[in-house]
Amino acid sequence: MGRPSLKEQRRLDLIRACIQSIHEDGPEAASLARIAKRAGLTAGIVGHYFGDKAELIEATMRHIGRELGRETARRLAAAETPLDRVYAVIDANLGPDQFRPDTSAVWLSFWGRLNHSPRLAHLQRVNTARLHSNLGHALRMMLPGQDEAVRRITLGLSTLIDGLWLRAALTHGGIDPVETRGLAAHYLTAALNEATRSS
Repeated sequence: MGRPSLKEQRRLDLIRACIQSIHEDGPEAASLARIAKRAGLTAGIVGHYFGDKAELIEATMRHIGRELGRETARRLAAAETPLDRVYAVIDANLGPDQFRPDTSAVWLSFWGRLNHSPRLAHLQRVNTARLHSNLGHALRMMLPGQDEAVRRITLGLSTLIDGLWLRAALTHGGIDPVETRGLAAHYLTAALNEATRSS
C-alpha cells in the first residue's frame, strides 16, 4: 500500500482534527476555524477538501465507521465457530476502541444529528445493515431453518449493543464498559436457549 497523496493526507489530518475538536471543544464549538487550526491549516483551505462543516462531519463518521468495519473484519477472520463470529461482532462494537473518549464524543454527536441530516441518517442505516448482516449470517448457521428466531435475536442483540454502548459512553451515570460484553452475552445465551427449546 503506497503513501497517501497530499490531498488524502490533508483530508485525514482534518478528520483527525475534527475528532479532537468535537471531543475537546464540543460539537457546537467545533468550528471549521478551530478544526483547521488543530490540523495546522488555514480555515480557507478546508473548503478545498470539504464543502462545509456538515460534509467534514459526514467524512469523519465514514472514517470512524470504516475503522469499526476493519476491526469487525479482523475479529471475524479469527473466529472459528458461528458462536465465535457472534462474539466477534459484539466485541468489535463494545471493544475498548469504541469507548475512547474522542471516539465516544463523535459517535454521540453523530447520533444527536441523525434526525436532522438525511445524509447522516443514511450512514446510520448502512452501519445498522452491516451489523444485522454480520449477526444474522452467524445466527443462521446456528439456527438453520429458524428465520424468525434469527431475525428476532439479531434485532434484539443489535438494539442491546447500541443501548449498552450509549450507557457505557456516558460520562455520568453510565455503566462500566467491561460489563457490557457480559450483559450482551447473557442476552445471547438466553435467546439461543429459548430458540433451541422452541425448535
